[in-house]
Amino acid sequence: MNLYHEEDLRGFVFQFPSGGRQRISSGRAGGPRAGVVCIMRKRNYLKVDRSSHAARRKKLFLGIGVLLGLYFLASFTLGEMGLVKYYRMKAQYHALNEDISQLKQDNAKLTKDVHSLRSDPACIERIARDKLGLARPGEIVYYYGKP
Repeated sequence: MNLYHEEDLRGFVFQFPSGGRQRISSGRAGGPRAGVVCIMRKRNYLKVDRSSHAARRKKLFLGIGVLLGLYFLASFTLGEMGLVKYYRMKAQYHALNEDISQLKQDNAKLTKDVHSLRSDPACIERIARDKLGLARPGEIVYYYGKP
């Protein structure tokens, strides 16, 4: 398609490869370029389409990337095994460790009591006096409070 200016037509004429012409009038009878042949470069619409498609594709990939990033961030913090659950499990772990240490201390104390009840006669006598209210022959027991 060639574009040129014809002096007698006073406008632009597009000449197509098939030989046809189309006149577009400028509306001026003798403009500043009257009689001068103006050749305009043909615009490459395919290149423009490619660049606009590339820009759209780039925006699409950027949007998808942002959405994926937000999804992974949300699943990392709030997911089934996310940070929130990690900190809850860590607090539960420390609480259970404290319970275990307390139970170990209680177990050691009870083991010591069982050993003394099996082997120490003084311990057995003390428990018999305190809990059962027993006394040796010739002793007088006084109760202050509940019998």
